[in-house]
Amino acid sequence: MAVQAGLMRGAGAYGAKVGKPLALLLASAAIILPAADVSLAQTANPVAASSGERTFAIPAQPLASAIKAFIRATGWQVGYPSALLQNKSSAGISGRMSPEAALRAMLAGSGVGLRITGPETATLTDDAAAAAIIGEDSTVLGTITVDGTVKGVYLGTDSVSDTGTTTISAGQIVARSAGNDANDVLRNLPNVQYQNDIDDDAGVSDQDVIDLKPREVSIAGARVYENNFILEGMPINTVTGTEEAYGTAKELDELTASGSSPAPERIFGLHSQSVYVPTDFLESATIIDSNASAAYGNFQGGVVSYKMQDAATDRWKGNVSSDFTTSRWTGYHIGTEDGLNPNEVATPDYLKRRHAITLTGPITDNISIMGQFSRQTASTQKDKTYQYTEKRRVEEESRNDFYRAQIKADTDLGDFTLEGVYTDYSQVWENSQWRNMQVDQVARGLNAKLQHDYAFEDFTIGGLALSKVKLNSKLTYGSSSTANDMNGNVARNYTQAIYKNKAIFFESTELSDWCRTNPAITTTYCYDGATGDKEQGQDQLTWSQELTGEVLRGKFKLGGEYSYTDAYRRRPEEAIYYGSSTTNKTAGVSGFICNTSEECSLEQYASTKAVYSAFDTHAYLNQFAAYAELEQTWDWFNLRAGARVTYDDYMRNLDIAPRVVATVTPWEDFSISVGANRYYNAQSLAFALRDRQPRTLSYKRQHNGATVDDTWTAVGQTGLFSSSASGLDTPYTDELTIGLQGIEPLLGGQWRVRFTDRSSKDQFASVKTGVNYELTNDGSGGYQSVAGEYSKELKAPPVPGLDALLFNASATWSKRKVSNNSYYEDSFEDEYIYYKGQSYTRAGFSVVTGNMDIPVRLQAGLSSSWLDETLKVDVTANYNLGYTAALYTDENVTIDGKQHEIYDDFDFKSLLTFNLAASYEVYKKDDVGLSFNLRVDNVFDQVGNANASVTRPWLLGRTLWVGAKASF
Repeated sequence: MAVQAGLMRGAGAYGAKVGKPLALLLASAAIILPAADVSLAQTANPVAASSGERTFAIPAQPLASAIKAFIRATGWQVGYPSALLQNKSSAGISGRMSPEAALRAMLAGSGVGLRITGPETATLTDDAAAAAIIGEDSTVLGTITVDGTVKGVYLGTDSVSDTGTTTISAGQIVARSAGNDANDVLRNLPNVQYQNDIDDDAGVSDQDVIDLKPREVSIAGARVYENNFILEGMPINTVTGTEEAYGTAKELDELTASGSSPAPERIFGLHSQSVYVPTDFLESATIIDSNASAAYGNFQGGVVSYKMQDAATDRWKGNVSSDFTTSRWTGYHIGTEDGLNPNEVATPDYLKRRHAITLTGPITDNISIMGQFSRQTASTQKDKTYQYTEKRRVEEESRNDFYRAQIKADTDLGDFTLEGVYTDYSQVWENSQWRNMQVDQVARGLNAKLQHDYAFEDFTIGGLALSKVKLNSKLTYGSSSTANDMNGNVARNYTQAIYKNKAIFFESTELSDWCRTNPAITTTYCYDGATGDKEQGQDQLTWSQELTGEVLRGKFKLGGEYSYTDAYRRRPEEAIYYGSSTTNKTAGVSGFICNTSEECSLEQYASTKAVYSAFDTHAYLNQFAAYAELEQTWDWFNLRAGARVTYDDYMRNLDIAPRVVATVTPWEDFSISVGANRYYNAQSLAFALRDRQPRTLSYKRQHNGATVDDTWTAVGQTGLFSSSASGLDTPYTDELTIGLQGIEPLLGGQWRVRFTDRSSKDQFASVKTGVNYELTNDGSGGYQSVAGEYSKELKAPPVPGLDALLFNASATWSKRKVSNNSYYEDSFEDEYIYYKGQSYTRAGFSVVTGNMDIPVRLQAGLSSSWLDETLKVDVTANYNLGYTAALYTDENVTIDGKQHEIYDDFDFKSLLTFNLAASYEVYKKDDVGLSFNLRVDNVFDQVGNANASVTRPWLLGRTLWVGAKASF
């Protein structure tokens, strides 16, 4: 990115020094340090350059490449005019020294000057400009490039222990993300899985094409709700759960295929994230799939950290963008097993639009602000079933609004950040089987933080020298909810007509104004009303502090966190569903005599009803966490050891998660790492909420001759769900990793090869005893993978117009097995599978074969800029190798009196897909620009191995987005 930078000299860059009492108060807010000997000079100036020494080994090379190597090794930001480093070479450096000394040594003899501008920031100038600064109050440079952000794909961090960390930015964010979903950036990364080839109902529905919620992903074999998503340092995870104890996880359309009431016990639209992050404002996405630092907790899968743009400090600026896509540009393919569409289901029509705006700039010398807003909308249409004469074609819509505001202040007391993000999501579904049932799936999520960052000068405690010490203090608040907003609390089932011997035996006159007889079926039912509103959400307050710095031969990290959560699940009003209408003809009477006004008429009455009681359940959680980590380097050996301790007052378990990574560097640019880690996930309020939800109350009544009275008899089961996690052990995952990484000598690119083995223990599972679900620790799982990765900013070949190339690639083999895909999935002891002459329980078969894993996947990405960076083209390619998997053959067999589903091996073919993103700047003058954008997902219109059903026969192929962006 380009900024206008001014190099300022003179008095008052930050004002007077901070006094000892205030500095000590800041430091001791979370951690009490024995710092009685810390002097005034030791705490005062946050702009002083860091002097902590570290080991460097950067060979002589083109200066631009050397600066990038320095940035990777230190995390510094280095600014310089774009043309300054051209045709210049660096001096080689080796040994232990401070970052500033290393940078000056690299620049020696190059004719490039250096100015330190902050604790970890510097600006490069030519020697003449640097000399001109001496004796003057200020010198203003032209446009500079701040090179400190990752471009493309970066493997690891400045710590050799972070072998499981990958950061994606720049063009690869655009190339990897379909639509406006930040989670799509993660797809096809090693150890990230989102595809499911064995899905035999993978066709898209009207709800699929307007669903704007983030993609759910599995990381390192864990379930999709076992990851830790972080946005700008704020946790955005729902702790209330996404799985339901009653009903199924299928789509709304599938649940109502028979016309019955759609699972009134469950809440539709639940998601593992409380805030839906768009790509419009994303600067980078960092994923940790193994060897996670002790600073991260509450996950068994992976950690995903999103970094968004910061408020501008140099000038006021902004941009506006708009994109859209339509089903007319989409490739649809029949995906049924026989390639036919017997129900003549039309392709889902849709139109999607998205808009975004950013405005940011300084309001004083040290305070800057930013405001951002994006909106994505989608709409589609579908037909009602034949019997409904009103509103035959209905429209369904979705909308995702995202708001963000940030204020940053750079003061003598440190850096302060006040920030808030807000998601307002709505997705409307209309029941085609009902007259007027509509569900608006509403999700709202607010996260806000007040953050303080303070950098200390070097000081000594008890003879122990500490440098680059930083204190991060953060107070965050999160509030989120998902609601099903329905259009009524009473639902009814009517009988319109009954055919007998191809003649109408009964036809209702009372329904004739809105319901007609369907001649294609034996009995015509008509449904009216809805089953009431439901809501689930959470309010969470978190206070955390982290102290980091350098000590002895490396770094240290200390932190603590407290969070309070109020989770709730509610139905505000009682709802009733009247079903199984009995007609006067089937009762053998000319008309009913109603002794009640409750759903009874001359022609028919409701003989059953289900009552969904109103409830408002809350569960409260106080969670405490502390962690400590020390990383040290002795010449060729590096060791990072730490532990995270967690306790909460719901499960009441003291969980200790050790994290250790040892690295050997036998020679320059090559290292071998071994890691052993444990990860706990104690966010279990899903069970506490559902444990207190009342079950449905079922009733029936009869007629006596023609008389229908008002007496209802209770049938079925009542009571509460039984799924409490209190008293159980906390689920955890043990991990063993082996990694090789380095810089290859031919082109100087990053590479690494990793082996990951995970074993999940004490996982939640449920056993159905009668009508109750009992939660246990009987679930288990395992995951293994081998991944090879490469990333390199290539030297542009002599192609006319080509400016730069960024390349990355990876290959992954993985194997996954879990005993339960959901914590509400039964142990399946009553369901059996027959495979290759042997009988299995479903759980046992899952352990044998694995699930949701494509064994071998390859991906590559190439980002390029052309014509003085006016044209940018980003391409990703993904290749799944063919493999064999066990699938249901649609046949059954009885063995030893037990019904078995017959499974057999099926060969899945390989799949190669390409995604393309391009932008062309048609106008540029000073800070004003206009560019047009194009994005094509699945360029060659491939559909893979997934199959579709006859009710949802269409598979999605190629999609196309077009748009424009104006900057000012």
